[in-house]
Amino acid sequence: MLVDRGVPLCFNPNVMARICQICQKTAKKGNSVPRGIGKRVTRRTIRRQQPNLRNKRFEVDGKRVKLTLCASCLKRTKKDPEYVRKAFE
Repeated sequence: MLVDRGVPLCFNPNVMARICQICQKTAKKGNSVPRGIGKRVTRRTIRRQQPNLRNKRFEVDGKRVKLTLCASCLKRTKKDPEYVRKAFE
């Protein structure tokens, strides 16, 4: 189970907003490199790629829990419904 200071991350109110609560996927940082004539690089701009997050409600141990999941975790929960329960263990 993913734990931060003794509190499961999926119930921790101090967790960042744009993070998957199961796999901890966050934004990636990289460079946008536009090219001018040919392969000449004109400049580099820092860009961020945000994860594809969705909100979904699940029932875990008789409780309804609202989780923020990335698309890959959401796809996995459709194939394996017990995947959410494993994140709480």
